[in-house]
Amino acid sequence: MSPQRAGRTLAAAGVTALLLATAPAAMATTSSISGSIKPNHGKPGTPIALKVGFTLDPAEGAVPDTLSKVVVNLPPNGVQNAKFFPICTAAQINAAKSFKRCPKGSQVGRGSLRADVTAVPVYNVPGRVTFFNGSKNGKKLTIHIRATNPVDINQAFEASIVRTRGRYGYRLTANIPESLQEIYPSWFAQVRRFESTFDAKRKVKGKMRGYIEAKKCPKSRRVPVAGTFGFRAGGSSSAQSWISCRP
Repeated sequence: MSPQRAGRTLAAAGVTALLLATAPAAMATTSSISGSIKPNHGKPGTPIALKVGFTLDPAEGAVPDTLSKVVVNLPPNGVQNAKFFPICTAAQINAAKSFKRCPKGSQVGRGSLRADVTAVPVYNVPGRVTFFNGSKNGKKLTIHIRATNPVDINQAFEASIVRTRGRYGYRLTANIPESLQEIYPSWFAQVRRFESTFDAKRKVKGKMRGYIEAKKCPKSRRVPVAGTFGFRAGGSSSAQSWISCRP
């Protein structure tokens, strides 16, 4: 290589390095998660209402990411009692285009969401979320989404629940169906807020049982909750918080 060509190559490499060094970092979505239990004290076996919510906020000036996967690690001071509740599957709901035929007592929670669809554009669009027991062994949760703007959405899908050890008690994993990501050709839903409450109770052999029941609250008087949120375009965001309880 001639000295002139070598000089040009080194100069180009130097410019490239300078551009990479001064280029702004990729804009990322930040997340937060929160939760509560009610009552936040009581002896083990007490039915409780567990609330969990999360927010997803894009960097200033960035288009919100489309959510593709949610993993929530739930606190260890609760136990799930799916065996006491009837089952309603996503297939049942989608076939009937309604959950009105789900067995009485199969609904275990409810919630709401807010989303943007920037391609239209519409913002802060509300959606209703309903949760059903998806299996007797507690390993499946049926999630139904209902929204009407900017298109009609009436779809259920299944999330998995596994028992874990150590810091958390259960891990819920929800892979968002493609049809709930791209709701119309080139229209992508961008979830910004999500709230859920699991508070189902039913009488079993004369005793009130909860879908979630209390376990012992630790001496620290708080238990962790955490979430990881994956996005269609790649990348993820994670958040952790604490839920207060009393021994």
